[in-house]
Amino acid sequence: MKTFQTLCAAVIFCALPALTHSHTVDPNRGVDASVNYQSLQGYAPWDDRNYLLTSSDLALLAPNESELISPVPVFFRVMYRQENPQMDRTGPVQYPRALLNYYRMRFSGYLIDGEIFHDLSYSAEDGYQIGLSAGSTPLAMLEGAIRALENNVQVNGPGSAAESAIIYQPGNDDIVIAGMNGSGQDMYFSTDNGASWTESPPLSGTTCCDPAMDWSSDNSFAYVVTLGNRDVWFYRSDNNGQTWDSLLDATPGDDRRELAGPEDNPALDDKEYIHVDRTPGSPFIDNIYITWHQDNIMQVAVSSDFGNTFTITSFPGEQRGIGSDITTDAQGNVYHFWPAFNERTIRMNTSSDGGLTWSASSVPSTTNAAFDWPLPSIESRRAFLYVAADTDLTGGPFDGRMYISWTDTTATESENNPALNHSIIRVAFSDDQGQTWTESIPHSTDDVLEVDRWHQWLKVGTDGSVHVAFYDTRAFPDRSGVDFYSSRSADGGVTWSDPVRLTDVSSANLPGSFEFGDYNGLDIGDNGGIGIFTDSRDESGGGGVSADIYVAPVIIENVLQEVFFIDGFETPDPL
Repeated sequence: MKTFQTLCAAVIFCALPALTHSHTVDPNRGVDASVNYQSLQGYAPWDDRNYLLTSSDLALLAPNESELISPVPVFFRVMYRQENPQMDRTGPVQYPRALLNYYRMRFSGYLIDGEIFHDLSYSAEDGYQIGLSAGSTPLAMLEGAIRALENNVQVNGPGSAAESAIIYQPGNDDIVIAGMNGSGQDMYFSTDNGASWTESPPLSGTTCCDPAMDWSSDNSFAYVVTLGNRDVWFYRSDNNGQTWDSLLDATPGDDRRELAGPEDNPALDDKEYIHVDRTPGSPFIDNIYITWHQDNIMQVAVSSDFGNTFTITSFPGEQRGIGSDITTDAQGNVYHFWPAFNERTIRMNTSSDGGLTWSASSVPSTTNAAFDWPLPSIESRRAFLYVAADTDLTGGPFDGRMYISWTDTTATESENNPALNHSIIRVAFSDDQGQTWTESIPHSTDDVLEVDRWHQWLKVGTDGSVHVAFYDTRAFPDRSGVDFYSSRSADGGVTWSDPVRLTDVSSANLPGSFEFGDYNGLDIGDNGGIGIFTDSRDESGGGGVSADIYVAPVIIENVLQEVFFIDGFETPDPL
């Protein structure tokens, strides 16, 4: 059996200044005299439960454990590997991004000398620093970033939140549903186009995060998915998102469906998304498609009875990934996308029979980045490569065109130096069911070394325009903070408007390990659009910096004298 010292001799993770913190570890408290407990701080923030680890426990860690950047303590990493012996021990991506969420759900925070600490700070110089007192938030908002609040609306109540999604009721912009990672997964609804919000009763069970929503074709049902107890949970609403217990009508006493539960596989599921085929004339209209990964193996669940039952397909023979999405065309063909981190590609597989069988995957594009990377604006949680997909079903000049977007780096990412990474948004479109693709960038390319763009989402409007929303750091010369922007294409994704700022207050670098979370959301309705995003503005007038969820209006009409960009060069407005 390898000892911890043997592992340390083989790899470099035993002395990583970027992951140290100020707590002093007492080796006399450890249960195994052969373990150098002090050096465990080279992985992640300290937790006193690390004292229970033995050398045989530590032998379960990956040889490249130091490269797996995550603020999850060593004891929980070992616990996760013990519970999931089938998980990878090689490669740049091994743990799901939701591992931190599940750690917090299970253990609340970092245990030190009998006290639980909930917050971290992070800097490139000092790495992770556990708060000096329980519940502390040690970083303050950067000065000069606040501007007058005008058109943005805060969705959540008191408390922090991140990772949000939003959706209009089709045909009725007044009805809006939003979800977020707050005290679990919190759900909100609006009946006035997002001007005011009401929180729905909590989803049943202990939920985690990663909200995604859609509607049935006649709007009689709204659907939402979340992570709960290690697997994907599905809920249904029959009152526009005011409550999420409609499945009780089908199964009294059971208001949710649990997909790939721990009794089937002890793996941890993560990063789900949902899509409903709502196209009139589709042979699979009202099929519900849910995509996620299980230990980085892609999964798709399909329901043809409004979410009462599901059939799950796993893709162990495909390239592994995380951050997937699904779209359908007018014929009911299903297109499933994900970024494959080991080979740095965007993958797509398809189904022509409503998700019963699937093709082998193809490669719409390659990526510079593999999985995630630190930036000055999100140096701890790190920007994340995921795919957003949509199809033009409007009957307009680009009808049938399929779009995907993702965040990427301008070159191969630097794992430990945020300043060396530069982040951009990419869009690709296809007119031949994904056989060939054309790419564009929905922002200027002249400033990519000075401005980062990340956390994108894409939607096609009811008028056939294409919209991409994303964080943009241009207001911060050091790239440390963000605003939320959107770009619009009126010619099928070939050229793009100059990005429009949606936030009326900039967000400075957030404290803690979770920062801005993993993603934001966007939807486009009949009369306008709405973006939803994590925001760090100070609502209290001083000292109230926290991660909260805001919405902002998105203009869908073309603005006169817009500047469009093709490969970074200004061209005349094509409209």
